[in-house]
Amino acid sequence: MTIDDAIARKTFFAHCVLPGEFDAQRQRLAFNISSESDFISDTGIRLDLSPFSPFADNAAQSATAATDHESDVNAALEAIQNGSLEKVVISCIKHVPRTSIPLETIFDRLTERYSNAFVYVIHHPLYGIWMGATPELLLHKHEDTFRTVSLAGTQPFGDAHDMSWSDKLRFEQQVVTDFILDKISMCAASQVERNGPYTAQAGPLAHLKTDIRFHSDYSSEAIIRELQPTPAVCGLPRERALAFILDHANFDRRLYAGRIGLHLPTGDEIHFVNLRCMQVFDDHFELHVGGGIVAGSNAADEWQETEIKANVLRNLLQ
Repeated sequence: MTIDDAIARKTFFAHCVLPGEFDAQRQRLAFNISSESDFISDTGIRLDLSPFSPFADNAAQSATAATDHESDVNAALEAIQNGSLEKVVISCIKHVPRTSIPLETIFDRLTERYSNAFVYVIHHPLYGIWMGATPELLLHKHEDTFRTVSLAGTQPFGDAHDMSWSDKLRFEQQVVTDFILDKISMCAASQVERNGPYTAQAGPLAHLKTDIRFHSDYSSEAIIRELQPTPAVCGLPRERALAFILDHANFDRRLYAGRIGLHLPTGDEIHFVNLRCMQVFDDHFELHVGGGIVAGSNAADEWQETEIKANVLRNLLQ
């Protein structure tokens, strides 16, 4: 049964493909929904979802106007200037008309184009239909060893050896790295290893990335509670940034910037931050994209960054 057939029959399901680093063969995993609203595969892998914040309505939302995004960015810059915020992530929704291209084809395109991303499509009774190709690992657990990444800063990808990064983008990424190191220290992290920052490719985009590996006796649930939401999708100080986002956005993020987790029968776990994603409706796609606002950000540049990120998905929907 294809993805489109399953949706037509109102079947709830999930399909995903892990990045090459976890599954060199890029094997597609299929899940059916369980009574607990999580997904279970035939091999006993459980997939669970956690939205960015609670929401009640799953209906279509309006596209964000450039003027509204500009207003939110300027409000964020004012909060940063007066010292109440250090960073905050402003997001927006962009609509793309839905054509006759099957979702199965779009899923295959995402898988083919983004070998270093976690690619998925889900149909869930609470969340509706979502698709995405997220490059951001939140936490990988193997026995008592954990791995996470600090991923921030975006620009079109060029030659990785010749790419330059502005002080603003380097600062944005360092904020995320410092936050992660602080939070894992609260989980008694030991043998902490850090590699980066370096330029990492995600399709046609480049990000600054730092790999962080550590040991801890804490559970993955406890570590995730400390890490999520990270400054890469929320901001700092976290509580103030979260309040700013919820106060200023005129839409729900829903699954965007939330978490998708895989729990393997071996006890290993792999959790991703849900980025480069979209909610699917009968006549259009709603793309969720955002960018980090720090001192020195410019509203026009930030809107252009959301356009660049949205084009990653737009190009595969046509």
